[in-house]
Amino acid sequence: MPQVRRWSGLTVVFCLLLVVPWAPAAEPAVARKIPNFLIVLSDDHGIEYAGCYGNQTIRTPNIDRLARKGMRFTRAFTATAMCTPSRSMLYTGLFPHRNGAHPNHSATREGVTSLPSYLGKLGYCVGLAGKTHIKPKSVYPFEYMPRSEKAMQRFLRKSGQRPFCLIIATHHPHTPLVAPKPGEGHDPAALKLPPYLVDTPETRLRQRDYYNSVEILDRDLGDYLAMLGRLKLEDDTLVIYASDHGSQFPFGKWTLYDAGLRVPFIARWPGHVGPGTVTDAMISFVDVLPTLIELAGGKPPKDIDGRSFAGVLLGEKTSHREVIYGTHTSLGIISGSEYPIRAVRTGHYQYIRNFNHQGRFTNITTEGRGAAKKKKAGQGRGAKKPSGPGPLWRSWLELARTDPAAAARAKAYQRRPAEELYDVKSDPFELNNLADRPGLEPLKAELRRQLDAWMHQQGDPLAGK
Repeated sequence: MPQVRRWSGLTVVFCLLLVVPWAPAAEPAVARKIPNFLIVLSDDHGIEYAGCYGNQTIRTPNIDRLARKGMRFTRAFTATAMCTPSRSMLYTGLFPHRNGAHPNHSATREGVTSLPSYLGKLGYCVGLAGKTHIKPKSVYPFEYMPRSEKAMQRFLRKSGQRPFCLIIATHHPHTPLVAPKPGEGHDPAALKLPPYLVDTPETRLRQRDYYNSVEILDRDLGDYLAMLGRLKLEDDTLVIYASDHGSQFPFGKWTLYDAGLRVPFIARWPGHVGPGTVTDAMISFVDVLPTLIELAGGKPPKDIDGRSFAGVLLGEKTSHREVIYGTHTSLGIISGSEYPIRAVRTGHYQYIRNFNHQGRFTNITTEGRGAAKKKKAGQGRGAKKPSGPGPLWRSWLELARTDPAAAARAKAYQRRPAEELYDVKSDPFELNNLADRPGLEPLKAELRRQLDAWMHQQGDPLAGK
């Protein structure tokens, strides 16, 4: 009989090692696919005017649906509540004093590199449909197109196998506001006004028209997302919805209060950004550019002000910035006085410096058109006289004659102290200035120090003053 060979346990294990390959301790990371980018940028849409941000009256189903499918940022900020500076920050990753576009309607410095150049080098087709409000084109070499579905579809199809970045910049809800049709729209008397506004019939009528303009914006957003779906591009595209700054109501646009600087910001990327997630991470508009570069497979430049928050989007981090900075000049706006403002904001406090606090803060809301033309040789005698305030501001001034609370709000808008300090956690609408409160001087001094250091770093001409 043949001899039976006995196998020991160790021998069996040894033989198995020879024929069965070792599995690694963990699966290797799967390479993340390079996304397309679709950025829908609205104009003057305040964060308090969307359902997903707590407004239970306004009808924004598409914005709300996008938030349910993606990540909603509660503390996203621009540094200037004006069109040109805000958009220039978004596209360059540089704050206004470094890119050159600090006043409204101003130009970015020649030689600054912007989004289309950065992403173009990474193989992207980069287009801008709709509102521009940036210059010169040599700095912003987008493929420009009208905000029509035909033009945008042509751009998306033309990109072919290349990834694309398309920015759709809509005008809504910028003025002139669109009044609802008779019998439609919201009842002005039923609207809940933010507490920083003076409650007059004229304010409520303007709110009604603003609500209607936001709802038009929301319908437009729905059309853009539907277009993306029809082209079977949803799964491969990171969609971002944001506004350039807050609404054109007093204490919003042209100011450094949260109503001006804090913006709605929502991101959706199926399979990468968790649906229905909310983050309190503080981000600035200058951070968007390096984030897109990183997600596109590139390396963000070190000589810009922005820092990538890709880790927040992908659920790897829960925080980003410790402080947010703000800067404003009224030069360049219609009927604006010379009123420079700077601010620094933490998660708890906002500190604001008004460098011309002896002066009066003005704009088209308070003066009408024509009050402050840019002074040029020979222009003084031909400059138009101001047309006077519109119905909203006139109603505030009229009520202020008999109502101390209305008088206080109107004065707070135009006559401000040298320093303002707000506890934005307990006072989110910034109604109670704590700058002179005993015991807060150390806090104020530290925030002042941080703001001064940032102004020096930026080359701000007011640094040290």
